[in-house]
Amino acid sequence: MDSEAIATLSYTVPHKSVGWIEQTVSTAVCTLALHESKIVSEQSSFPIHAVHDCSYRPFSDGSCLFYLHTNQGVRSFHVNVDPTHFLKSFRRIRGDLYL
Repeated sequence: MDSEAIATLSYTVPHKSVGWIEQTVSTAVCTLALHESKIVSEQSSFPIHAVHDCSYRPFSDGSCLFYLHTNQGVRSFHVNVDPTHFLKSFRRIRGDLYL
């Protein structure tokens, strides 16, 4: 089966906690892993045939939102690195003509 990821992409997930006096926001770093037959996030797994496309929207600070377009809707991930390698690897697996 899929033992090793073809490409990975680190993304951050903010967590807000509110105490009696203060509120704190922490971030967890998670990994989105592309395998031959699926894409796996920290909380979900999507079969490759259920993923229609991937895209991203860059911001001026160098981060971006990475979008995973699935048959269950669009999932977004806050990414601090360039997702081009992950995107091209996904399109290569899908057999897209335009990488």
